[in-house]
Amino acid sequence: MENQHSLNVSANKMEVYMKSKTERQNDILSIIRGLDISPTLYNNAVEKYEALGNFLNEHGLDAEIYPQGSFAFGTVVRPSANDSSASYDLDFICQVNGSREEYSPDELRDKVESVLKSSKIYADRLKVDDKCFTIKYADEGEIGFSIDIVPAVDESPVIKSRLALECISPELLDTSIAIPQCTEKHSYQWITNNPKGLRSWFDNINAPYLDSSRKAERLRIFEENKAIFESVEEIPDALERSALQRVIQILKSHRNNYYAKLKDGKEIKPISAIITVAVAEIAENYHADCTVFELLDYVLSELSVYAEHQHITESDFQQKYGNRNVFLHEEGKWYIENPANPGDNLADQWNVDARIPNRFFKWIEIAREDIIDSLAQKDDKKFRLILENGFGNTTVLGFLGEKYCGEPAPQQINPQSAARPYRI
Repeated sequence: MENQHSLNVSANKMEVYMKSKTERQNDILSIIRGLDISPTLYNNAVEKYEALGNFLNEHGLDAEIYPQGSFAFGTVVRPSANDSSASYDLDFICQVNGSREEYSPDELRDKVESVLKSSKIYADRLKVDDKCFTIKYADEGEIGFSIDIVPAVDESPVIKSRLALECISPELLDTSIAIPQCTEKHSYQWITNNPKGLRSWFDNINAPYLDSSRKAERLRIFEENKAIFESVEEIPDALERSALQRVIQILKSHRNNYYAKLKDGKEIKPISAIITVAVAEIAENYHADCTVFELLDYVLSELSVYAEHQHITESDFQQKYGNRNVFLHEEGKWYIENPANPGDNLADQWNVDARIPNRFFKWIEIAREDIIDSLAQKDDKKFRLILENGFGNTTVLGFLGEKYCGEPAPQQINPQSAARPYRI
């Protein structure tokens, strides 16, 4: 009887623990969903960039505007977890009809800039820098956003053919483009890019993850946005978020907060493309019917394995850990391949500044502690502190209120200032 009683007690404790763990996971997800772009703002952004494309075409510039980066991948997060008023920076390509043989990089930039400055709508919102043209929007009642426009033309057939010989998936290279890159001498040169190809690569990996959660995800979006959508069928596919997309969002959000606390954070913060590509390549070998936290646990475990690259040679690493090639470290040089653009090493800066890879793998350890290990923390107050450390005080307060803070301490009454229930 005593053994049975002990078993029942253990089972009850396990049930309570699993319930608590699930609740904490859901709370972390609620934070991440809150940092995602809302359906209203998504529709607004689509409307704005489509209007921009129409304007350019109506004013003599035959061009296509299309998203790249987080807006294209469905992995947008508000840039700063500590700043509730932070705006979204959305990246777009402005691909002008023609190829690099028809323009110089400077001519292309001048042409796009000239048309934008001719507009009463865009001229006052326009900011010009070396990489792109930025148009900033700030709508009442919503978080503001900006559109970063990178001018581009079609890449030459000769270069596409050459790249196809180096690429594992040459079918992705048809959409390769040439974009102007500013040199140290403040002139421009062409470089190859392929955001459409990279999106196609990502979408292929993400498709089974979306399929496994589509019904529940679309129902959640509908229930939370009945003022916008009259039916589930009205919801744009681009608003769905798979386990893969959520894992990327969680890591990007945690990264933003972690590096914001470092003195040199802006200098060594890992680019989002590395997180997106690395997580997607790792997820490709996992089962798509998983939960967000199952996938996150697997991804962080794999990234921790790659940390060993810092101490052993590439050949020793492959011998010890098998055929893992998301991160390569040969002869002291880091290499993370852009799947849609051979020759584009996403880890270029890692080889310029050793602080970047060193801090990256330290961050991975902290991310595991803050997001995975913390789920087993018995003390609610400590769990709350870990959450705040990982995602920012303002963010956690905004989405969870005082949850996990415990009962407020009773306040002592000052007899000198306390209201008296009687009149002297």
